[in-house]
Amino acid sequence: MGYWGTVVLARPGGLLVDQDGIGGFGHRHRWLRELGDGWQLVETTGWNDPPDLLAPAGALATSTGHPVLAAYVSDGDCAVLATATPGVVGPLTHLWDTDGPCGVYRHQPRGMPGPVGRSADDVVAELVAWSAAAGLRADATRLREVLGHDHPVEADDLLFALVKALGVARIGRTRPWALPLEQWPFRSVTDVLALRARSEAAYRLAAMEDGEEPDEPEAPWEAAAIRLDEELWASLYRPAVDVAGLARRAQRLRTEYDVARGREPQPSDGPFHPENPWNSGRVWADERATD
Repeated sequence: MGYWGTVVLARPGGLLVDQDGIGGFGHRHRWLRELGDGWQLVETTGWNDPPDLLAPAGALATSTGHPVLAAYVSDGDCAVLATATPGVVGPLTHLWDTDGPCGVYRHQPRGMPGPVGRSADDVVAELVAWSAAAGLRADATRLREVLGHDHPVEADDLLFALVKALGVARIGRTRPWALPLEQWPFRSVTDVLALRARSEAAYRLAAMEDGEEPDEPEAPWEAAAIRLDEELWASLYRPAVDVAGLARRAQRLRTEYDVARGREPQPSDGPFHPENPWNSGRVWADERATD
């Protein structure tokens, strides 16, 4: 399985994961990096991607007062990109190639138009202008080379090459987490319970929109799973977070879920251990770093 997710480049007032407007791209802000001179990059996902890039990019540019670049990558095969400056949002651009709509993936939420064809010259000019507005100095030749790439190069690798060509000082290593999200019982909430709860809610809504009664009513654990999932991801970069308290809540929720389904509750794995960067994916993520 290739890379799925949204990459956002911005210059926030504090941490990009806490900036007003970032939530429009998703809430699972897994990797956060420093790019130098106040610029940061976050890799995030939602539960029902792809997201709309245009409205969040505009909102984030207004919130930060600086330009924003965002791209959603589909399985490492291709991507869609949007740029914004305060008050102005550019068109959606398909990568790679730029000259026509994608014939494979859906790059916008259902019912919203996808990217239209653009020339490489037009896209390079937009990116150079974006870089200048950001106080950076783009390498137009390198941008053209990146845009001219074709498979088998992974789209996410090309996207990071494009970010570097925009003139950022560096691609930093990923910022450490404040809680071991890849460990039990946290992963039970983020990888199982919250996704199940959101899916069940979507099924019920679809049934009601079709004039039908849902097969099952909302279970008591569902809303709690969604709330805790959002809190866990929001706590990922907050050093003062109560890790033990969140773990107890996650364990209680998993027990409630198991009991509701007539299953034997699963025990905790015991005390937490330091993050395993292979299990969390950090080793792979930090391969992109230039320092």
